[in-house]
Amino acid sequence: MNFKIDNKDYDSEKLSDKGKIYFGKLQNLQVKLQQITLEVADINVLKKHYSELLKKELPKEEEVKEVKSDKK
Repeated sequence: MNFKIDNKDYDSEKLSDKGKIYFGKLQNLQVKLQQITLEVADINVLKKHYSELLKKELPKEEEVKEVKSDKK
């Protein structure tokens, strides 16, 4: 498999045994990063959704004013 580092092309088959291990680790990390990126996107969608639901449950402006005036 060809890959690029520092704008140079390399063949993973020509790597040393350690190089192949490091290359595999980098591939695994890239997959994990993509998964985490997708999870963050999902979390942001859910965060927005629940924020909207919460806004619907907040007291109306008149109710908030009444609570403030009762404390005086």
